[in-house]
Amino acid sequence: GGARMLPSESSALSPSDKSAATTVNSKAANLPVVTRKELATHNNEKDLWIAIDDTVYDVTKWASNHPGGEHLLQTLAGQDASAVFHAFHTPHGTGAKALKLLGYLPQVARLESRPKTKLENAFIELRENIDKEGLYETSLSFYLALTVWLQFLLLATVYYTLLADDLKSTVFAGLIFGLFLQQTAFVGHDTAHNGITHDRKIDMFIGIVVGPLLTGVSTAWWKRSHNTHHVVTNSLTHDPDIQHMPLFAITENFWRKGGTFSYYHKHFFKFDGLARALISYQHILYYPVMALARWNLYAQGLILLLNTKLKVEWRLTELVALMCFATWVSCLVSVLPTWQLRLVWLLSSHMLAGVLHVQITLSHFSMPTYSGATFDATEGEEFLRQQLYTSMDVDTPWWFDWFHGGLQWQVVHHIFPRLPRHNLRRVQGMLQQMCTAHGVEYKVVSFLEGNVEIVKTLHAAAMKARASKVINFSDSELWKAMCAEG
Repeated sequence: GGARMLPSESSALSPSDKSAATTVNSKAANLPVVTRKELATHNNEKDLWIAIDDTVYDVTKWASNHPGGEHLLQTLAGQDASAVFHAFHTPHGTGAKALKLLGYLPQVARLESRPKTKLENAFIELRENIDKEGLYETSLSFYLALTVWLQFLLLATVYYTLLADDLKSTVFAGLIFGLFLQQTAFVGHDTAHNGITHDRKIDMFIGIVVGPLLTGVSTAWWKRSHNTHHVVTNSLTHDPDIQHMPLFAITENFWRKGGTFSYYHKHFFKFDGLARALISYQHILYYPVMALARWNLYAQGLILLLNTKLKVEWRLTELVALMCFATWVSCLVSVLPTWQLRLVWLLSSHMLAGVLHVQITLSHFSMPTYSGATFDATEGEEFLRQQLYTSMDVDTPWWFDWFHGGLQWQVVHHIFPRLPRHNLRRVQGMLQQMCTAHGVEYKVVSFLEGNVEIVKTLHAAAMKARASKVINFSDSELWKAMCAEG
């Protein structure tokens, strides 16, 4: 409800945009036909093909210009990326520009035709209905109210910190700042998905304000990592959001072959003595680590922004914003009378903000995993089934939605990542209805049940780690495969 805002770029496809889509289809009509098996052979950065709506594109040379990063196209190399494309390029977002762009990319083939499954057709119909019902439109009143709420928390932080002169008042001020960090992160998440104005530049500007400037978290890092997580959710080899060795491993499959190579980090996570020791007690370490995890967000953002080998938009702007964050927070903390109280303020605020990390991991850590960039499912249903298989929702009363910031609807959000968060509850019902009609599981648990599941999952893997032997990389299955010995 409330007023709506839809910038000009956010409008549905115009006649010229539809003409561009028609041009793409007409060009493809005269192209040779390739099988999915043949498409899969063009699966590396030097030979990168993807299929969108049965047209096969060679994006080898263009991949480095992809606004979302070439790593996403490399992850989808040799695949039919239609469902992922439509999830991230909606008519009320970058869809119009993306369709026009497709007309300029090299079209090399048509993907062999096949009949669509009943579930696939139902999903396409649902996607179209969500658009027709205006559920991509953003409520201006919702975000105005949210802005007032965040301003109140920030001003309260400053006010109570200036007054703090003992342990009790310092902890109170720190907890308010921690709530500000947690709540503001949800807006950063919205902007990273172009889910507020649906205009990429405007949402990026908002993201830089609520991200590096006000909360110290790099928007560029978040988008790079988080978008990858969306495309390959819970993939052992490709999803950075579950690759936390040597601290955590949610399944023994992470070390069964001596470790796991991360295609995102370009790094081999080995199961050495340190990893075995930490993972063996990960169910005990989980909450203490979550309480301190925000410091890792600061570090990861700086690591990305200072890595000049990677293409990063708004690099200098974000670095300046991060310096401003460090400056204003340092000045605020400096008013506290002793260094002990300053430390208490920082620890109490960041420990409360650590709730965010529990919320982030809650919907995925206890869910099944798979290996590789492709999810094994019926053709045309891969994206939908992957998200339903690897994600779950958290059942919360409507009056507590503010605390979870949309993260309680991870299944819906993963399938429709551009939806404004205030429409996720409604779309959840629509998606559940479709899943019920087609006999597909849609998992929903309470917040308490989700936490219990995470601890059980970590405990089960910890017991396996204790019973496992440390494997040297030179003795691992991965090394043997690289040397063609096994």
